Amino acid sequence: MNLKSFDKLIEHLPRIPGWIWLIVYFVCLGVISDVVHDGLFLIAAIGLGMAFRYTGKRQKFLRGQKLAKRIQQLKDTVQIADKQSKLLNQYLIDKDTHNFQLVANQLLPKLDFIKEESYQLQGHIPSEVYKRINHKADQVRVDTVLQLEQVEIDSHMSQQFVIDKIITEQAPEIQEIYQNVLRDNKTILEKIEAADDKAELTALQESSMDHFYDILNGYLKIKSSPKDYYKAEERLASALQALKQFDLDLDETLRKLNESELKDFDVSLRMMQDKSKQNTIAPDLE
Repeated sequence: MNLKSFDKLIEHLPRIPGWIWLIVYFVCLGVISDVVHDGLFLIAAIGLGMAFRYTGKRQKFLRGQKLAKRIQQLKDTVQIADKQSKLLNQYLIDKDTHNFQLVANQLLPKLDFIKEESYQLQGHIPSEVYKRINHKADQVRVDTVLQLEQVEIDSHMSQQFVIDKIITEQAPEIQEIYQNVLRDNKTILEKIEAADDKAELTALQESSMDHFYDILNGYLKIKSSPKDYYKAEERLASALQALKQFDLDLDETLRKLNESELKDFDVSLRMMQDKSKQNTIAPDLE
């Protein structure tokens, strides 16, 4: 067995106190004494003791080496995270939203790693260092999440503005449909907020809107340069019909959501009507 294989073996040995190793040593000596000639027992005992001692030292060395690697990796990650945090600030100044989102999404998992790993290594790093990097990680994480959300909102609003401008200038025939869909989608999402299966309904609605934007973007591309596409008029007509149908489907979805909100209203109204009928019949019986 070479050293590398031996190291892999002892890495899996549990970390146990020295007195337990001593017990194991004497148990092994007892077993050896039954199978080894008395003249060789002393040599075997010394050899076994040296093997146990070497194993313990090697195990301690490997654990120390592994610990040193983890601490170094933590230091490296902290340095990289610090550089990425400074990059984000520069991207904000340059209004480079694409690279900001890219680096921010790389930075956030690193901050989680720093928090978790520093907690695991808390007993092996200075207390002031632990507190400093955790405080910094928390601060950077909060700032990054808030900035990322704002960038995504700004990016969405910018995209919305571009689409509005293109529709107004090149496809006014779908402007009413587009505004209806945006309004209905906003209302539907607001109503879904109170639903028990909010996550599922929101995912379905967002998926539907993704399909809508796929058709809308295709329509606008063909409309802007019909000569660059095959069967442009036919495809525009099909897309326009699909957009109209999507608008109608959203209207139907909204009606169903509105009706579900009126269940209590219907029950109360029916009870009032039944009570009114009973009051009308009672005098006649008298």
